[in-house]
Amino acid sequence: MLAPSESNTENCARPRKRRLAFRTAAIVIALTVSLCAGEFVVYLSGINNDFRTTGKMGISCRPGYPTKMSPHGFIPYASIRHWYSTNPRGYFDYEQSIIHTFNSEGWRDSEHDIEKPDDVVRILGLGDSYSFGQGVKPEHLFLTHLESLLEKQTDGRQFETINTGQPGYNTVMEKGLLEARGFDYSPDLVLLSFVPNDVEPNIYSNRPKVEFLEAFTTSYADQDWLSKHSELWMLARRKVLRYSAGQSYLQNSIDSYLNEPEKWNRCRDALTGIRDLCNQNDCKLAVAIFPFFVNLNGEYPFQPIHDHVRSFCQESEIPVVDLRESFRDFEGPELWVHPTDQHPNEQAHRIAAESISKFFVENKLVP
Repeated sequence: MLAPSESNTENCARPRKRRLAFRTAAIVIALTVSLCAGEFVVYLSGINNDFRTTGKMGISCRPGYPTKMSPHGFIPYASIRHWYSTNPRGYFDYEQSIIHTFNSEGWRDSEHDIEKPDDVVRILGLGDSYSFGQGVKPEHLFLTHLESLLEKQTDGRQFETINTGQPGYNTVMEKGLLEARGFDYSPDLVLLSFVPNDVEPNIYSNRPKVEFLEAFTTSYADQDWLSKHSELWMLARRKVLRYSAGQSYLQNSIDSYLNEPEKWNRCRDALTGIRDLCNQNDCKLAVAIFPFFVNLNGEYPFQPIHDHVRSFCQESEIPVVDLRESFRDFEGPELWVHPTDQHPNEQAHRIAAESISKFFVENKLVP
């Protein structure tokens, strides 16, 4: 038999244990209900649908034609089809895809005569996947828009644009293309589209590089086991990985310009080399700096790179326009080709064309 004091202590402890167990169970139930509700809400919203796959790409070569890349472009007469996981804007075809076709030079453009007609102002565009127009129909590319815009702003003078943009190209490679083939078309004006990662090495090489689409946008694409079974976890994981990858990419990008002189020096020399080549060929040059489409209406993280390149161009007497100014009313994602593809969409291309054409006319770069 317990002493009275021990019996009272045990009797008091039992209700406390029951209350603790009840509270713990209530917390667990509440958390479970909240998580289930969260899962249900995320599922109904469809917010994860765009990210279940990253799409795929297929290359088709025309029978009887080249199967290897040309020295200054992609595979002549080939086509690349890019499939997306969803079609949120209804812009893609019935297979949720875009077909990119190449001409005899391996450029995403129609055929152009080598000899330029006397009554035509010919503009040759240099650039990477932004100029190439990944995920955008050819009639919606900014170089295509430039033709009609300039004709309206110059009393009907005829303009012809040639798009040599190649995915993965940097400024050094663009200089090589211009020198090897571009001047054969006798352009009156060369438009170099500059993107913040254009200091990076050739993406087809094994050299270390900072690649925006890999480091900043697709680091979260490979789903872990839990992402395949939990909508809420998939969403949270994507947000966290995108932020962490973005911060890392931002620092690496700025370092490429400010703390890795080898990269910037190669890019800078290519820019002045293009300027000198244009002068030798009696051709004008202009540079358009395109932004990465993130946080454009706030503290845009890549502005130091824009400022660095713009200042260099101005010091080198290269006409330059910073297109970030044209997109300040946008956050950025609304101008993406797709939630998994942050290339500029058709609306962004149109805005860029309007700004570039205005810049050309105001600075007397076109007749």
